[in-house]
Amino acid sequence: MRRDEDGHDQLGISRCCCGLAVKNCIAVGQRNARGAKVGVSAMEVKVATDVGRVRENNEDSFWVGHQCLVVCDGMGGHLAGEVASELAVQTVKNYPFKGTDPQVEVRLAIEGAQKRILEVAGTEPAYNGMGTTITLAWLSPVEHGGAILTMGHVGDSRGYVFIDGVLTQLTSDHSVVGELLRSGTITSQEAREHAKRHVLTQALGSREIEIEMLCHVLPSGSLILLCTDGLSDVVDDAQISSLLEQAASCDNIAQELVDLANDLGGPDNITVIVARIP
Repeated sequence: MRRDEDGHDQLGISRCCCGLAVKNCIAVGQRNARGAKVGVSAMEVKVATDVGRVRENNEDSFWVGHQCLVVCDGMGGHLAGEVASELAVQTVKNYPFKGTDPQVEVRLAIEGAQKRILEVAGTEPAYNGMGTTITLAWLSPVEHGGAILTMGHVGDSRGYVFIDGVLTQLTSDHSVVGELLRSGTITSQEAREHAKRHVLTQALGSREIEIEMLCHVLPSGSLILLCTDGLSDVVDDAQISSLLEQAASCDNIAQELVDLANDLGGPDNITVIVARIP
């Protein structure tokens, strides 16, 4: 992506790969909360999750902790997907984050989740082959407003930012269709109807993973959106952007996005986290 002389990319996001001292600003969230308000201090965070209109079980998991937001979308039969996503979230939750080097700590937390899933899958035949996506955001508030966002990502659960009316997808979809899109082989409309749109090229639980790491400086007032593909597969970026544009606060945004996905058929589990940077 092209950047200007000040280190901003063409969509107005500053990039930073440093680790700054941080302070606690976010409270703990609960899995399967429906529109629960979990922000404290100046940071406001909203979470909504739903099984959708087709699936019987919700295999998504999430957690909101000290400067940490994480969503996971499990996969595997006989509830193995739910187990995988829960293992990933619990491993991240138990990781001893210090905030001194977020790039290293986010990577190590995800690697720990990968190791734990492989351990359980190797000892429990029912869980053989289980896996999960993960998108983990670490927020380091800065003194006069704004935050440094460090993100680690594997799979196709997405991380977005919404700044000055512009929605930007930060993460790349680690999927067959994602690769075809990036190569220009298919269009975004063709991607939504492609037969292999749900085939991942990597996920936690695969023998080999390559963690995508991102770092951005976000201005005050930015919105961060993390979601599973139950949202992004049916609600396009223009619709997401329109809802975010109309939001005076985070109060109902996460639930409104989940409701829209269900209105459009809800073919998969849907989990959404929206955070506003003070």
